[in-house]
Amino acid sequence: MTHSIKIRIVRIAAAAALLAGSASSYAEVFTNSSGEQMECKKVRVVHHKQWGTGGVAGTAIGGALGGLVGNQFGKGSGNAAMTAAGAVGGAVAGHEVGKSRDTYVTYQQRCSRVKNG
Repeated sequence: MTHSIKIRIVRIAAAAALLAGSASSYAEVFTNSSGEQMECKKVRVVHHKQWGTGGVAGTAIGGALGGLVGNQFGKGSGNAAMTAAGAVGGAVAGHEVGKSRDTYVTYQQRCSRVKNG
């Protein structure tokens, strides 16, 4: 991949991130029954499960799969080293994937009074 293509990909990703962030900045202003002006926004809230099992399960599954793949390479004692390296790499990757499954996103409406002056 050429340098200019990499730069384009980074620029597109940055633009997409800016657009995604700007969607949540929309606010609605209204007057409540007490006559106060209120501003309400929908905000993205990421929740983390307190006792998730995804990290543990992902680590175990990733380690097993990585060991199987690593076992296909090397001969003699090199085979054992490749199996171990594959298991460690798979466990690390599996753990990261599993952790991401221990979160969920909700959108909540948050309101605050508009300060006058």
